[in-house]
Order: sequence, then C-alpha cells, then structure tokens
Amino acid sequence: MRTTARFRRLALLLTLGGPLAGLGAFWAGREHARESVLAYLPVTGGDRAVTLGTEVFLGYELVLGLVLVTQAWRREKDLRRRNGLMDAVIQSVTEGVVVADTGGRFVAVNEAARRIVGGAAGREIPPAEWSGHYGLHLPGSDTLFPPDQLPLARAIRGEYVEETEVLVRSPRVPAGVWASVTAAPIRDSEGNLLGGVTVFRDITEKKRAEELSQRLSNAVEQTADGVFITDRAGTIEYVNPAFEAITGFSRAEALGSTPRLLKSGRQSPEFYRGLWTSLLEGRPFKASVINRKKSGELFIAEQTITPMRDSRSGALTHFVAVLRDLTDRLKLEEQGAELSLAASVQQRLFPRTPPALHGWDVAGAFSPALATCGDYFDFMKLPDGRLVFAVADVCGHGMGPALIMAATRGYLRSLARTGMLIDELVKDLNLLLLDDLDERHFVTMVIGFLETTSGTVTWANMGHPTGFVLDGGGEVKLRLASTCKPLGLFADIGCSLGPPLVMEVGDTILLLTDGVIETESPDGRQHGTEAVLGVVRSNLHRPSEEIVRHVIQATRDHAQGVAQEDDVTVVVIKRTA
Repeated sequence: MRTTARFRRLALLLTLGGPLAGLGAFWAGREHARESVLAYLPVTGGDRAVTLGTEVFLGYELVLGLVLVTQAWRREKDLRRRNGLMDAVIQSVTEGVVVADTGGRFVAVNEAARRIVGGAAGREIPPAEWSGHYGLHLPGSDTLFPPDQLPLARAIRGEYVEETEVLVRSPRVPAGVWASVTAAPIRDSEGNLLGGVTVFRDITEKKRAEELSQRLSNAVEQTADGVFITDRAGTIEYVNPAFEAITGFSRAEALGSTPRLLKSGRQSPEFYRGLWTSLLEGRPFKASVINRKKSGELFIAEQTITPMRDSRSGALTHFVAVLRDLTDRLKLEEQGAELSLAASVQQRLFPRTPPALHGWDVAGAFSPALATCGDYFDFMKLPDGRLVFAVADVCGHGMGPALIMAATRGYLRSLARTGMLIDELVKDLNLLLLDDLDERHFVTMVIGFLETTSGTVTWANMGHPTGFVLDGGGEVKLRLASTCKPLGLFADIGCSLGPPLVMEVGDTILLLTDGVIETESPDGRQHGTEAVLGVVRSNLHRPSEEIVRHVIQATRDHAQGVAQEDDVTVVVIKRTA
C-alpha cells in the first residue's frame, strides 16, 4: 500500500514537471518570441536540435506519466475490490472469524464471531483480558481459559493451533456456547509475522447430543432390565450388563449370535410368525416369553421389541429388545397370594362380632404389621353364662407367629369348654405349647373369666403387658399385672391368679399388646402407657368399639407415618348396667 502511494507521487511529478518548466520559461522571455517555449530553457539555449530533443523527451515523459498514473489507479481499484470481496467472504461464512495483528488489535471480526461471543468484539481489548471480557472458559469447568493459551493469542505469536474446545459463558451468553477453535499465524511474502487468524465453530448442539447420548448409554448400561440390539437380520450387535446377569451369556458369547440362544422351545411357531410380522411392519412387539438361560434354567421374561428406522430413509435397520425377568416377581406374587389367603383365614379366627351381653359393652380389634400377625384376642361364652376373654401375643410377627397363634387359640377354646378352673387351664395350655414351640418362641397372655351377673372377674397374666381397670371417673381401679411366666418356655410357670375383681357399673377393662405402648415416633419416643390411658379417659363416655378405634388411631398418629413394626391389639370391656 505504501509502495503504491510512492509510485503515484513519482508519476505525478514526472508528468507535471516538464510542462511546468516550459511554461515558466515562456513567461520569463515572452518579449523575445522564439520558435518554441523550450528554447528558453537553460538546457536548450538557442540550439534548434537540442530544443527539439528536449520537446520529444518531455512529451514522452508526459505520456509515460499518464500511463503510470492510469496503472496505479487501476491497481488501487482492483485492490479495493479484492479487499471488499475478502471482507464479504469473511462476513458470509457461518464460522466465526477473527483476524488480529501482532499487538492483539482486531483487524477483522465477522458477524458469526460476534454472535458466538454475545456481542461486538472490542478492537482495543488487550489479549491478557480476552478470557475475562468474553467469558472464555476451559471445557467442563468454571475456570477461565489461560489468556496466553487462547488459540488466537498463540497464533499472533506465530503458532499453529489445531482444534481446541472453548466454552463461552458470560452475562451476554448465560446458557453457554461450546466452540471448536483453530488458529494460524499470518505472514507476508517474505515470512514476516503480520498477525493471526482464528476460526471457531458453534458445536453446542453437537456437545448436547453427545452428552445426551452418553447419558442414554449410561442408563442402558446400568438399568436392571436386559437390553440387546440386533440388526435387521437378527444378529446381536450389543448387550448390556443386565442381559449378561439375567441370561448367563457373556457379551462375547452373545455378540454375533441371534436371540435363538435364549430359545426354550416353549413358544409355538405361530408365536414367532406373529412376532416377525409385527416387527417387519414397524410395530413394537410385547409379550411374556419363557426363555432359557445358559445354565438351562427356564425363566419368564416380559419382553418388548421395538423396530428402529433410519432417520433419513425411514428404512428398518435395527431392533431393540428389553427383557425383564419376571420369575422372582411371580414367585413373590404367589407368596403374596398365599399370605393374603393366610391373612384371610387368620382374620376368621378372631371374633367377627363382639358377644351380646345384657349390661356389658365388649369390643376388640387388631392391626397387623404384616399380612399375618402374632397377636390374638378372643371372646367366648360358656354354657354356664360366663364370658372367657383373652389377649395374647406370640413373640415376633409374620407367618410363623400366626401359626402359633392359631394353635394357641385352638388349645384355649378346647380347654375352656371343659369347664376347668382358670389356674388348671393355664397349666395345661402351657404344657401343650411347650411341646410345640422351640426356645425362640413363647406366648404372653392375659386371660379372664367374667361372671356377667355379679361382675366378678377371675384372671391371670402370663408375662403380658399390664392391663387396667378404670372406674367411671377414669381413675385406675386395678392393674392387671403379670402373675405367671410366659407360656411355652418352662414346664412349671408358677401360675397364680390375680387379685379378686368385681366390676361395678361404669368400670372399664383395657387390655393391650406391647405394640400399642412401644410404638415409636420418628424421634424415637415411645407412645407409652400414660398417653394410652389419656386417650381412654377422654373417650370413656363413648361405646367400647369407638374407644378401641381411638386408641389404635392415636397409636398411628404417634408414629407419624413411620412403618408399623409390631402388631397392635386393643380390647375394651365396659359394664353399662
């Protein structure tokens, strides 16, 4: 550019110099007219030949100067056109382009670059401030890119920089833009460093797609369901770890094989024809299938196969199969059905309705921790008019204690019908249970015989939580504390009867299992006896059934949603007249 300017000035000087000199001489000697203006120049004198030669030289000089000026003008016009074309090209490309000189001053910045960094690029921002000003971060972090390691900073130092990822995130670009950046130095024809150019592409969508693909891959790798992918011909191209765990076939054994390696022979040919018809028509296929593991063991799987199509052509390319082993679940469902049946049978062992006794209001209820429970309560009218009542708790809860409870109920009812006294009944019941139970199981129980006419109660407590007799004002009239050892542990439990008790009108008997008292709140506080008695006192005016319901509800409220750990049973007997 500087050479062109000097050339233009020289050409202008040469072109104008001769005519100006001639005009000057002509003006100086106009009173001595000569044949030529040039005759008055000092170099020509009055010599005609010299004058003519000088005229020819100056004429040639004039023509040459005009030619040089014309060429210089055309060169400058062409250079401007090419510079404009180059700027248009830079502005039109979709990649961001930034050109800087060796001092870091931006010479050219296109719109794509401005868009990626979230605004106009300041030309006077020094390289040391590029990272902070434009929010240029190291990939996957909140750390600013070291300014001296930025691709453009390296390029203006003469380095070539291959693809480098830069994360652009700033108040102008809050969501962040991932850019792939390359850079190169710019040199003149003699190799002198003039600056650098950097080109960066927005790869945000590509990165997000890669991250999504990675998350999906991780999900498939870590899911508990078996997943395998086949090509259109059915050749297995991928299996996840769950497939290996469910089927017993390793990845190496499965790849290159077909799903026939799982074939059990339990499905009919019609099943497979329907499967392939559905898949080749592009419809998913779902069914419960009996498959065979590598060990030969059969297992039932819920299997879903989905066709995959090419996103451009729409042609079927692969099939994705997801299989879920249902064997354990079906076993649990069978067990659940058995437990449900057992629970239904056990519930029939409890009194369906309280006994109808003139002058007495009797109620009881239980809430099991599991489908079946080890708690037990019973009411039984004897031929002589007495009422036998009992509340018991088998150590533990679930199916085992439920079976022990059923046996205890049968023994108690059989012995009570013989008419024996309560102390003899307890001794025989203990011996029967001692033969049935091991050292891990025992039964606690409160049992009483109530003469409904006189209100006299004969009772015994075999290691069970204390019961209570409350008068009409809610005061504790008698505590039905333990009088014997628990049943089923020792041959001689040293049974003795409790203190005599006569129920007056307004008196109430309250019997509980330990699940009511020991229920804990989330912070570990037990419900406790006093809280239970408080609930009973505040509801003494209500029927026995409502008192029972309020005590059980208060127990649940105390737990505040914590799962019930023990069975809960409540019995209330009130004398009303």
